[in-house]
Amino acid sequence: MSLFVQSERDDARIGDARQFVSEVERLAVSAHGGGAPLRIDRIAGPDRTGTAFAVVDAVGRFVDVSLHPGWWSELGPAGVAAGLLEALATARLKAALVPMILSRVDHVPLPMLVVRQRTPGDDGFLDAARDRIAEAGRLIDAAGPLPPERQFTRVVTGPRGLFRLHLRGGRIDRAEVVAGLTATDADALVADAREALRDAMA
Repeated sequence: MSLFVQSERDDARIGDARQFVSEVERLAVSAHGGGAPLRIDRIAGPDRTGTAFAVVDAVGRFVDVSLHPGWWSELGPAGVAAGLLEALATARLKAALVPMILSRVDHVPLPMLVVRQRTPGDDGFLDAARDRIAEAGRLIDAAGPLPPERQFTRVVTGPRGLFRLHLRGGRIDRAEVVAGLTATDADALVADAREALRDAMA
């Protein structure tokens, strides 16, 4: 028992995942019982310290990142880039878990999950459809090894030059921050990371 408590205290992702599963199950049961349809538009995930966060949509596409107070003492300049990527991975994992959570709830069909999406005739329908197709292609690519001709590397840097993503074949290999980063650079760093991640996922 003490080992479990210690691990949850040391890794914010554990308690966050437990709470997320319980909440999705509760909402699914409520929707099945005549409540509002289960709507999941945004899913947040922390890094292990609970000071870096990322948000994705219902299918795991990047939306945003943030740093909470205390990030400097928990992550510092050496760990903040990896912390943001870890938070993004957590949020994506949670998005992937939703269909499995719903399937565990008796008699709750997957159509009870409502994802905000455009329909033919809506403004931006074609752009939204292209985005979903492109994202599906990226997810398929990420599921298997890349052929040698697609293992090219590139670096995406935020507009302020504070945050850099290293990509290999379109996948994020690693991230880093500029030397000399200080605790007062949090807002600029988050803005830089947000832009770099958006560019990398485009």
